[in-house]
Amino acid sequence: MTVEPIGMIALLVGLIGLFVEQNFIVYAFFASTLLGAAAALILGSLGGATIQPAHLLLGFLTLKLVGNRDVRAAALRAVAVGSPGFWLLVTVGYAAVTAYLLPRVFQGQTFAFTARAHGENYAAPLAPTSSNLTQSVYFVGDCICFLVLSSFGSSEAGRRCLARAALMCVILNLGFAALDLVTYATNTGELLSFIRNSTYSMMSDTEMAGFKRVVGSFVEASSFAYWTLGYFAFATSLWLNGIAVRLTLALSVLSLFALLFSTSTTAYVGLSGYLFVEFVIIAVNFMFWRVRPQMLVFLIFAPIVLAIVVIAICLNDASYAYFANLLDTLVLSKMSTGSGIERSNWNNQAIQTFLDTFGFGAGNGSVRASSFPIAVIASLGLLGTATYALFLLTIWFKRARPAPRSVSAMQRAGRSACLAWLIAASASGSFIDLGLPFFAFAALACVAFVEARTRSSPAMLTELSYR
Repeated sequence: MTVEPIGMIALLVGLIGLFVEQNFIVYAFFASTLLGAAAALILGSLGGATIQPAHLLLGFLTLKLVGNRDVRAAALRAVAVGSPGFWLLVTVGYAAVTAYLLPRVFQGQTFAFTARAHGENYAAPLAPTSSNLTQSVYFVGDCICFLVLSSFGSSEAGRRCLARAALMCVILNLGFAALDLVTYATNTGELLSFIRNSTYSMMSDTEMAGFKRVVGSFVEASSFAYWTLGYFAFATSLWLNGIAVRLTLALSVLSLFALLFSTSTTAYVGLSGYLFVEFVIIAVNFMFWRVRPQMLVFLIFAPIVLAIVVIAICLNDASYAYFANLLDTLVLSKMSTGSGIERSNWNNQAIQTFLDTFGFGAGNGSVRASSFPIAVIASLGLLGTATYALFLLTIWFKRARPAPRSVSAMQRAGRSACLAWLIAASASGSFIDLGLPFFAFAALACVAFVEARTRSSPAMLTELSYR
């Protein structure tokens, strides 16, 4: 095992967090989730598997928060039957058991693409691999993250801290994007090498269509686009609900530009899907209920702005040729490229694996796909897919307790971020793990489901309000 410099920093921050107030470790954990290209620890015995700073700090976060009696009490409510925490706990338990059993039960009876070292990518007979262990550990970490943060958010102070930490992620992500562009333009990319030390292949210096592909603090443009999409949705939802309108509008616009300049198919497909769903929801609310002024602005001007941009592009031959080529490269002809064919093969084989295992799945970590729903059903089978789906559905559709407007807005913003990530993962997700930020923001969306006896103050984000 090798401890990297960023790992030493994470260990120091975690130790400090054990002896100061709770908010410090929560902010540190949220910030660390942005370090997608960093490796705190490199495990040579597991083929170069890495432990990211976020997973390292998750341990310190858990130790700190579960030491609070109120958090422990709220954790019991968080796993009450029928709650999101209950269904996630059941899914994680089932995934851990099947990760060990199913690759052995169906060993050699089907083929599967798995995560391999050195970029190797081929279908091999189903058998237990190190991915069964690593993916199970990641999924357990997701569950711990959700339960601990949703329990912490059962108090007014906890909710306020989670809301600010989430907003901090949006700001830090844009800061890393700016650093990526500046260091690329000045040929000083080595300054970021200490947070780009993962064993994954780094693609931080690539260009497409004349633009530098923005990667921020992540490994590649698609990863940056995936996470930025959720942060964009979070800021946009806060703006639509009238929370700190000047700040959240600025963050939303800047995140939108970052998405566009990532030149990632994940960004464009996910962004289109999210905006369409958001537009439909607001339109339905407009027809039956009152909506906030920002929602009305979005409802009226979004189609107008889109139409003006499309007309302007079409009227200019050079612009039309450029954007037509860009659209064809990133979207229309994507499936005919080597990457598209490869990902299509992953999905086809994953579906075949599901059929070959008679609907039981091959176990978490056994199958690599290019779509989150396909990865889930091929890995967990029908039973695991059902419990996972119940967890996701309860995030959005379980009835919440009445709460002040600021709390409801925070919850809706958390759900919006999770929705955006789920749409993007459905287009390109390889495994059942949606990532720590997804479950952290899901906890933010579900805090009212585990609400303690205390009531929230409408002034949760007053300090951030510039209305």
